[in-house]
This record gives sequence, structure tokens and C-alpha cells, in this order.
Amino acid sequence: MWDLFRNAGWAAYPLGFCSVIAVAIVLERFYTLGHLRRLEAEAFRGLLRRFDETGQIDAANTGDGVAADAPSVRVLEAIAPVRHASVEARKEAADIALSQQRLRLRRFLPGLATIGSTAPFIGLFGTVLGVMTAFRGMSTTGLSGETMASGISEALSATALGLLVAIPAVFAYNFFTGAVSGFLLEIQNHTVRLGALMEPQAQPGREAK
Repeated sequence: MWDLFRNAGWAAYPLGFCSVIAVAIVLERFYTLGHLRRLEAEAFRGLLRRFDETGQIDAANTGDGVAADAPSVRVLEAIAPVRHASVEARKEAADIALSQQRLRLRRFLPGLATIGSTAPFIGLFGTVLGVMTAFRGMSTTGLSGETMASGISEALSATALGLLVAIPAVFAYNFFTGAVSGFLLEIQNHTVRLGALMEPQAQPGREAK
């Protein structure tokens, strides 16, 4: 791999930068998504336990005593102010909150997709320039075939390096996209279930009217 960087010419610099950014995004997303999954599981269990113990979930204090940063808790807190409003208003609040959580979970993933799609072209551009330089040198100085082959080999290193950066980035992007989709479905299920446990609290107020 070091030989590829060394032989890729100027293309090694942007591709090296892209590889560092891609690794940073992968590590950050692994940590963040794992952390949020633990918070989500903890919050869901905590709220169900609270309901079993008290018979209710106070919509105004959903996050008290549980993982308040959990995605489903944030969605419930967004729904709480309109819990006595119409179904449409509650649905709109839930959709907005879920969209915010989707953006939160997908943070930096567009950057990973950009690296995966552009790295091969950076490598290809480096290869084209390398081949052009090799042919230009052959026409002006009469390079031997062996030297020409060596120059082309170095130029192709740029393409190989571009693919080496792009393939793991694309794989990681697809992996995280699938993980986020599954996690969002889990958040929606938790929100619906916990929201149903909050719903009976609105009934006495309606009956009092």
C-alpha cells in the first residue's frame, strides 16, 4: 500500500486526505451509532419499567431518570406539547422529530458517499496525466520500452490507489445506511408503543370538557 502512495504522484495527496477523512467518519459513526443504540435500549426499558411501577408515563418529563438523549425520548418530547391536539398535529410533530433524528443518524454519511464516488476519478485523472507525461518523455528523449512500461506502471498506481480508497468507503456507506434504516424503524416502533402508553393521560382532560 505504501508503494501505491509513493508511486501515485500528485494524486496520492488528495487520495491520502480522502482516506484519512473516510477512516475518521467510519470510526465516529461506529462510536456514535453504538452509543445511541445503547441509550435507546436503556431509555425504552426505563420508560416501560416506569409505566409498570407507576401506571403512567408523564409526557412532560419523559426523559427524567432515563437516557434523555435517546432518539425515541427526543421524539416523545417533541410530541408532548401537542399530545392533546388533533391526530394530524401529533403526526406532524412526530414526523418533524423523526426527520431530525434521521439527520442526526446520517451525519457525515454524505461525505463518505462523496469520497467513495470521487476517489476513483481522482485516481483516473492521475493516471491520465501520468501516461501523458510518459509519452511526452518518450517523444522528446526517446525512452526505451522498459522505461516506458515503468512510467505507465507508476501512473496506474494512481488508479489502484483511488479504488483502494473508494471501495471501503462505498462498503462503509452502504453498511451505515442499512444500519441507520434499521435503527430508525426501531425508533419508530418504540415511539408508537411509548406514545400509546402516554395517550390515556389525555383522556381525563377530554372527558372533563
